[in-house]
Amino acid sequence: MKQLIILLLLVFAVASCNKDDNGGSGDPDQPFIFSSLSAEIDTIESGQSTKVFAVATGYRLNFYWSASAGDILGSGNEVVYTASPCNAGKNKITCTVHDGNNASRSKEIFIVVK
Repeated sequence: MKQLIILLLLVFAVASCNKDDNGGSGDPDQPFIFSSLSAEIDTIESGQSTKVFAVATGYRLNFYWSASAGDILGSGNEVVYTASPCNAGKNKITCTVHDGNNASRSKEIFIVVK
């Protein structure tokens, strides 16, 4: 029984080493394409939220988000932007995607906060 447990742990350890950051195996030669960045709603009221989506394909992608004002909640290719109560105007959301081959691409959109 002890040997079976050790064998299962070893198989699990080896299998987990073959997965990329997104949970599956990847192809380092897969082209890196950052095709779009969009918001569910592009005009919101102060204090409201909207989902923001990044569409990208490639090898071992990591998504990094920032906002000129307000908060970014979540991670990955879909986050929620929440406007600050005191920052009405055109707020910039930036998403930078890095792949497993050390390439990166950035896109930005603007959310109008009333």
